[in-house]
Order: sequence, then C-alpha cells, then structure tokens
Amino acid sequence: MLYSIRRLVASAALALVLAPPAAAQVDLAELTFAEVFRGISGATSITHAGDGSGRLFVSEQVGRVLVHDGESLLSAPFLDIRDRVRAGGERGLLSLAFHPDYAANGYFFVNYTDLGGGTVVSRFQVSSDSNLADQESEVILFQAAQPRRNHNGGQIQFGPDGYLYIGMGDGGGAGDPPNLAQDLSSVMGKMLRVDIDQGSTALAPESNPFVNTPNARAEIWAYGLRNPWRFSFDRLTGDMFIGDVGQNAVEEISFQPAGSPGGENYGWRLMEGSRCYNPRTSCNAAGSLVLPILEYANSGGNCGGSVTGGYRYRGTRHPQLSGTYFFADYCTGELFAAYQEDGAWEQLGPRETGITIRTFGEDEAGEIYFADSGVVYRIDAPRPLPQISEGGVVNSATLRVDSGLAPGSLATAFGVGLATATEAAEGRPLPYQLGGGSMTFNDVTAVPQIFAAPGQRNFQIPWELAGLAEATLAVTVEDMTSPAVTVPLARVSPGVFTLNSLGQAAALIASSGGLVAGPAGVIPWARPARPGETLLIFATGLGPVTNPPGTGAAASADPISATVEPVSVLVGGEPMTVVSSGLVPSFSGLYQVNVELSENAPSGSAVPLVIQVAGVDSNTTHIAVEEPPANPTAEVAP
Repeated sequence: MLYSIRRLVASAALALVLAPPAAAQVDLAELTFAEVFRGISGATSITHAGDGSGRLFVSEQVGRVLVHDGESLLSAPFLDIRDRVRAGGERGLLSLAFHPDYAANGYFFVNYTDLGGGTVVSRFQVSSDSNLADQESEVILFQAAQPRRNHNGGQIQFGPDGYLYIGMGDGGGAGDPPNLAQDLSSVMGKMLRVDIDQGSTALAPESNPFVNTPNARAEIWAYGLRNPWRFSFDRLTGDMFIGDVGQNAVEEISFQPAGSPGGENYGWRLMEGSRCYNPRTSCNAAGSLVLPILEYANSGGNCGGSVTGGYRYRGTRHPQLSGTYFFADYCTGELFAAYQEDGAWEQLGPRETGITIRTFGEDEAGEIYFADSGVVYRIDAPRPLPQISEGGVVNSATLRVDSGLAPGSLATAFGVGLATATEAAEGRPLPYQLGGGSMTFNDVTAVPQIFAAPGQRNFQIPWELAGLAEATLAVTVEDMTSPAVTVPLARVSPGVFTLNSLGQAAALIASSGGLVAGPAGVIPWARPARPGETLLIFATGLGPVTNPPGTGAAASADPISATVEPVSVLVGGEPMTVVSSGLVPSFSGLYQVNVELSENAPSGSAVPLVIQVAGVDSNTTHIAVEEPPANPTAEVAP
C-alpha cells in the first residue's frame, strides 16, 4: 500500500501543471551572449539529439557535422560528407535534424546541395560510437533540382506530429520570375511535410492539404515563401515560426498555429511582407493571404537585410524570457525579440550585437543558441532579484490561502528568480537548501523544502510557527534575498489533493490494492468506490497532531501522529464515518483521513467530497461512487 500512496502523491504533484509565466517585455540591452565554444567554420545549424546526452551538434556549410559534448568540441567530425556537397554562397550542408526516436533507432537527417546543385534530404545512422556517424549509411529520401544557386531554403525540422518539414526557397532570381512560389506543381517556395518512416522514400502524408489536388505536389504543406532560411517549432505549443528572407524591402516572420490543417499561402510573390509586390496594388483582394506576424524594413542594396529565424524561449535558466521569440538579421547583426500579449505580437529591438548571426538553435533543455561563422553563443539574461508574487504563498492542495496556512502543512510560493535550477528533494528529512537557495520565516526560522524551480518553491510550514497569526517569508538565492511577504497563519487550513483539473480527489479505495475512487477509464488505475468500502483521502493542513514529528522529518508509523482537532467528511453533502485521521508515515506534512462510505452515500461519477476540520471546510473535490445494485427481491407492482 505504501507504493500506491507514493504513486498517488506523485500523480497529485504532476497534476499541478501551471501555465508558463507570461512573457514580459525583455530589455534586449541587458541580455548577454555567452561564448560556448569556437573552432567551427561556416555554421549553418545548431541542434541536439534528444537522447539525454546534452550534446550540441553543429553543421558546417562545407559538409561536416561537429559535436560539442558539454565540455569541449570533439576533434573528429560526427559526419563528413564534403565529397558529396557543393558548398559556397547559399549552397552547402544546410541543416540536420535527429529522428524523434533517435535514442532507439540512431537515425538523423541532413539537407545539402549535391554536386549538381540540387537539394538532397537524406538519412544517416549513427555507428557503434555515439560520436561518429556511419558515413556509408546514407539513404536519399528526397531530391529537387534547383534552377539557380540561391534561395535553397535548407532548414529541416521534425514537427510535433512526427513528420519532417523541409523549407524550400523559390529557386532564386530577383522577384521569382517564374512565380514558382505560387505554383503548386513545383516544390519551390514551399514548406514541405513528409513521412520518413515508410521506407527509403519521403512520402506525403494523406493529411497533407494538396494530396488530392490535381497537378499539385502532394508534399506541399504551405506555400508563398521566398526563402525560408530558418524556421522552428515552439516546443510548448507546437506553433511554427518561419523567418522568410525578403526581396529588398521587408524581412518577415510568418506564423502557423499548432493544429493547422496546412495549405496557408504566405503571399510571395504577390506580397513582400505586408506590402504588395507583384502586382503593385490589389494583391490580396480576396484576403486569403496569410500576413506576417512580425516584419521590419530592409534597407536595400546588396545586403540591406536578411532575416535569420530563431526560436521561442522555453528554457528554465531565465523564466523571465519564457514565451519570448528571438530572431536576428544576418546582414546587420541586429537581434530582435517579440512576445504575444492579448493575441497580438509586440516586437522589440533591434539591438546591435556586432555578430553576423547565421543560425539559431536549441539544446535539450530549451536554452537558445546562435552562431556566426565560427563561434556558438548562448543567450543569457541577468539573474532576476528573487521575488515572491503578491498573494503567491498558498496551500499546496487548494492553491488558496483562505484565512491562513497551518503550521506543519504543505505550501507553495510562486514568483520569479526563486531558484537557479529545478530540483526535487530526495528522502526525509527534507533539505533546507534546494535549487540553489533557501527560505526563512521571520528571518530566523529555516524552512524545509520539497521542490524548487525558478518560478515556484514547495515547502512545509514549520511547526514552530504554531500560535502566530502571521509570519514573514523570504527566499534567498545565492547572494540575493527577496523582499519579505507576510503570510497569514491559522490553526487549521484543510486542503484535499487532486489528481487533475476536474478536481478528482486523491482518494484510494483501501481494499482495492491501490485503485483511485474515480470514474474508470477517465484516469489510470481507477474505479468507482462502493458503499461500505473505506477510502484513504490525502490532504494537508489538518492542524496539530499527537506525537508530532520535527519540522521536515518523516512522520512515525508507531505511534501514529493523529489529528487533535475533530475531522469530518461529507460526500455529496452527507456525513460519512471517519475511521482515523493523522499524518502519513514516512512523509512530511501529508495527512490521511480514512473514511467509510455509508450505504446511503450518493452515487455518480463526480460526487462532491469535502473535509471539515474544527468547522473549517476544505476545497470541494470529487470522487466516483458506484450506483447501488437493483434489489432482485423487490416486488414488481401489478
């Protein structure tokens, strides 16, 4: 049963999925660019293998892929296909992408210009040495002749749907003379979407928008692009951002929301950004073209502007950057950022960097990198002053403060800069230092912690605060301490833990071997409870106990730490028989109430359950209670 309790507690913690902090207006002037490594030449892409190794892989335009193992750049290239690549200008080895299941199958993919000047997308496999590819394992999956030597696109990325996306330029030539970007019979000027798991050829999924359109290339996912040099997917939302290089007036970022069925027309050559190009007027009379979410002016000339599409920040080092999209200009070395607020995109910048930004990339943790020809940099931000949000200290079960929080209970503090790393406590007693920081009440009382992250800390309110009406809480991270906030205290603050957003109570059926009293099929390992069965309900904040453990220490099993205040349980508004209530042995701050369901307990898939302690109600949660069987001996009226 202890295993079931641990599983239930873990599930309750995982069910608390909080929305990421809204992107704030980033001060680009405060960003720093940490040099991670140098020694590459002509970087074209930066990515990771998704295999837990933490390595970064950089493709070089000449035809090599190099590996940085987290400490140094390895001397031997991961892949060297210089004998197959035509490099120079906008041609060469342009990107690579690792299969979503790379850790199991060892497949990765490259996009390069072959010796004849055409686009090739092929698959390779890693060798028995994880830092060396099998040079002879190439399988060519897709090829396309290029009419000119520029506007090859070149980015490949796996989308959240598991398909490979291929960015294709319009084939070159000022103004797309053949209008290939609008021609559905050509792959030029398109975003392609292909299935690479069905053999030795890239196939168009049946869900592609033009599969059944006569004379259209089935691989096309979206069209009307000039040169989508770099594009990316938001790892949190699945949205696609496309940096489309302009002609001589406008550089743009186009956008495709997650869940789109495809088929968007991004306008080129009818439009350049939000301006008419060819024709000069009435280019979007039907309003069917998808306009960019972000754009800036190109100053014209040989290199007056060339957008380098980037990534939306989803890392953990700098929570204040969460949701911020970064992009840059190759020609000017300017860095831009943008964030979405109330459905509209706000653009920030530019900031001069003095760096020719050729490409962006992400590591496994979501940190953002960029590279010039020979150096890879990471975008960093100043560590913010730790700050607890106003009203941000709450009961961990209810996410409310109500009249106060009870000593001994589990609480959560939300804010910014609350940790330097994400870390969970291991074992008991709970640590006082976690995630690079600590917490104190009233400047002197140390606080045992369960979980730490930049945006929140979960902790136990010290038993030593019993009897106080309030206390001040501060967080110290390395050498910085947050302003103290006042936390109201109460003798009891009952809260029942829930397993999902529907309010399913963390309640086990005692005789079932660990099943949750919930609707079968809605959550794993659940069934409705039956009248007469005993439920084990998990909660916090039930107040003082007999045989109290030390703050942060595990509760004892013999003798049990029983609650002092009277506890009652209502199911569907009806009182149930409480068998026992107290702290869960081997845990800190976690209470368990054992209650017997009466024969007249209301039935249903979401029956309200409330714990009352000393007349104070908990949050309202739900359990499932089985319908009573029909009485087979009941007389049937004539």
